[in-house]
Amino acid sequence: MSDAPLRLAEWFEEFWGEKLPVSGDTDLFERFGIEGDDASDFMDGFGAQFGIDGENYRWYFHHREEGTNFGGLFFAPPYRRMQRIPITPNILVEAIDTKRWPLKYPRHQVPTVRWDIRVNQLLLVVPVVLLALWLWQRFVR
Repeated sequence: MSDAPLRLAEWFEEFWGEKLPVSGDTDLFERFGIEGDDASDFMDGFGAQFGIDGENYRWYFHHREEGTNFGGLFFAPPYRRMQRIPITPNILVEAIDTKRWPLKYPRHQVPTVRWDIRVNQLLLVVPVVLLALWLWQRFVR
């Protein structure tokens, strides 16, 4: 029998600061509120600790992004386009045993342009340009 469950439990407690749930089917990201940058840090740390080839890992099936995404009100970000798949201890143990990310994702297509991000960029750029024009009108002319 593999010692991967024990190694995972030790790493999880050291990394996250809490004990790994006993059930191998527990949705870790939901149970511990792991989202955004925390999820990325978690998966990066997990891969580094156990030498996992994470090339096939697709974040948008497992968690949301960090921060407020106003553009997401108009254009769905990748994580809202996919059916969520939980990250469980069983999946992580399989990854440790095989040294690769074990999930096969359903066929999907992620847009080449993130229109939600483009809207966020516009929401930032337009006020800055308007402020610059106002300052130029007020103080330079």
